[in-house]
Amino acid sequence: MIRSIVAFALVLTACSGTADAPRISTSETRDVIVNDLTPGRLDIRTMRLPDGTDLTYGLVLPEGFDPADEYPVLLAFPPGDQGPELMELLAEGTYLPEALARGWVVLTPAAPDGVLFFQGSERTIAGFLDALTWLRPEGGRIHIAGVSNGGISAFRVAGEMPDRVASVAVFPGFPSTAEDRAALEELAAVPVAMWVGADDVGWFEPMDEARRILERAGGTVRFDVRQGEGHILRSMSDGTDLFDFLDSARR
Repeated sequence: MIRSIVAFALVLTACSGTADAPRISTSETRDVIVNDLTPGRLDIRTMRLPDGTDLTYGLVLPEGFDPADEYPVLLAFPPGDQGPELMELLAEGTYLPEALARGWVVLTPAAPDGVLFFQGSERTIAGFLDALTWLRPEGGRIHIAGVSNGGISAFRVAGEMPDRVASVAVFPGFPSTAEDRAALEELAAVPVAMWVGADDVGWFEPMDEARRILERAGGTVRFDVRQGEGHILRSMSDGTDLFDFLDSARR
């Protein structure tokens, strides 16, 4: 719990950093990749995409992971500069414990070359997911989550591939452009959860607007306002509320 709160506090600094990461290539065979997997911990990896982009990401696999089976998969976008350091902090402090306890796979990418996942790097996500040929998402869909800039990224990516999305969860986050807001209608068929601090003045209104758009489109939305909290939702830092929602959204 202490580590997860520290991780959330460090979001405020939006630190950047590098990670020592094994390199895999989309050209490697499925057997080579599967034999290199390390269930039960956070594994930092780097994938070279067909366009030459190097995408660093965190991978969490449950103990006993079997590539022949389907698993619920969470694609989680980090906050701030979306660099490797914040990606790793949130992965270890917020996602790892609950994912392992509940049998989830977590994929959490870092923004390549510092380009955020709603400022151009969102184009890498479909290819990244396609390259994970050894992974079978439950029902053929993934759950998408994000914190702050990661929440904005979550709506951007979900809106671009709604047919691959099982649910969306942001704490906080909102669709940041008119195109992203228009895409919400395509997400009305999947559960959406948004958590926001009551004192997070600049984020509450656009998040509430997204809620209204989704509900008008017939969507199911959980909109949770946390009293006494601002932009950093420390009450979400242990991942329990997030994964309670994610488990409820499984089809």
